[in-house]
Amino acid sequence: MQHVTPQTWKDPPPESIGTSIKAFLCQMRGPTWIDITGADTSRTRVLVTLLHGNEPSGVKALFHWLRDPLRAIPRTNMSIFVCSVEAALTEPEFSHRYLPGLPDMNRCFRPPYDSPCGYIARQVLRRITALKPEAVVDMHNTSGAGPDFAVTTRLDPLYINLAQQFSSRLILTELHLGALMEAPVGCPIITLECGGIFDLSADQKAVTALEILSRSNNLFLAPPGPEIDLYRHPLRLEIKDGVSLTYGEQAEPGYDVTLAFDIEKHNFGITGPGEPLGWIPHDGLDYFTAINDQGLDIKHDLFQVIDGVLHVRLPLRLFMITPRPEIAIKDCLFYLVKATP
Repeated sequence: MQHVTPQTWKDPPPESIGTSIKAFLCQMRGPTWIDITGADTSRTRVLVTLLHGNEPSGVKALFHWLRDPLRAIPRTNMSIFVCSVEAALTEPEFSHRYLPGLPDMNRCFRPPYDSPCGYIARQVLRRITALKPEAVVDMHNTSGAGPDFAVTTRLDPLYINLAQQFSSRLILTELHLGALMEAPVGCPIITLECGGIFDLSADQKAVTALEILSRSNNLFLAPPGPEIDLYRHPLRLEIKDGVSLTYGEQAEPGYDVTLAFDIEKHNFGITGPGEPLGWIPHDGLDYFTAINDQGLDIKHDLFQVIDGVLHVRLPLRLFMITPRPEIAIKDCLFYLVKATP
């Protein structure tokens, strides 16, 4: 893959967008900024979507929004970055998180920027900095079914109020993975996880979020209603290199770890010690890591194996659970926090 500089598409008329999402993406051919002039040109908001080629809700919402001839002029200028176009168009469409042989794009927003994906990431950060936006929203789908939530790296009132415009759940993380939301861009930035790739509610959340981002006069005014449900400093349960993984209704021969086929049902609920998560050998916890903020692996404090069945030791909230072994192996099985009474 050669170094690619994202192109810019300014104020595309509705009739130029194409008649399908595929046609829309084919016109872009690669990473593209779509700039929309707003009523107040002194202000700019940035939306990033399709960092992962298998997360379509954001680009679906964008396609329908741009095609609408009755669409209201945005309150401010909108600069929208559509990233992994080639991965999204690779057959079967919207099934490739990133192209084979390339890294996860949302792990490239930190130095040294020396890969083709890192080059794109650096161009994106430079443009965001130059635009001086009042806010950046990075829109995603989760790999498994579940509700929407926002993620931030700062527990600051501006960040909290921004997140609360889009979701009632907020995760505070200090993990440093090279994600876009970790980068210093000079303004509040959050990740919005709209929900599962195949969830209609996720597509609807993306539509609603785009409307809020484009039409709200003040993104930092706390909305009415209950306080946001805050999840602090989640841990990642990761599987070690070389460990084989599958999903099923019982332990599958030939695999080190078998997670329950319906493990997604635990997303954001409270999982107690009596609920089985999967099947592993008696010493199978050594297949995993759960590193806390002090750099300690505390998996044995959180999980236990009883008669070959994986259980939690104490009530936990699990989220971002994926049923796809290739993602679970390369990224993580899920995130977790201790459940509070």
